[in-house]
Amino acid sequence: MERRRSPRYPVNLRVYFPEYSLWGATKNVSVDGCFITIDKKINEGFLADILLELPIIGVIALKGYVHHTGTSGEGLGMQFVQVRFAQEQSEYYSIYTDYINLLPEHEKIRRRYLEDVQKGLIKLQTFPEED
Repeated sequence: MERRRSPRYPVNLRVYFPEYSLWGATKNVSVDGCFITIDKKINEGFLADILLELPIIGVIALKGYVHHTGTSGEGLGMQFVQVRFAQEQSEYYSIYTDYINLLPEHEKIRRRYLEDVQKGLIKLQTFPEED
């Protein structure tokens, strides 16, 4: 049974954990949290600061705790903590939620693109392999 309070979107964003000097990327995001793929294990329950790069917007700082680790060790589920008494943290979280709340519109555009590909109106475009 699904226990999530808000929808998840398949979005790949760069993530950095300053405490670990560790890079990762989101696999999916929601208002409440995200799943991050990383190469190092971080224990469940750990409270972490992350830097998250939002396209067009820039890098924001969020705080969250590791809610769970992936079943095959591929990453971790992070639940965000809005720190209401820290004005800067609250502002970052507000920017993040504004970004997430626009994702349904992006999903509509993506679906239209894929439907047009399926109907043969346009071709699915991809980048060539890098050398």
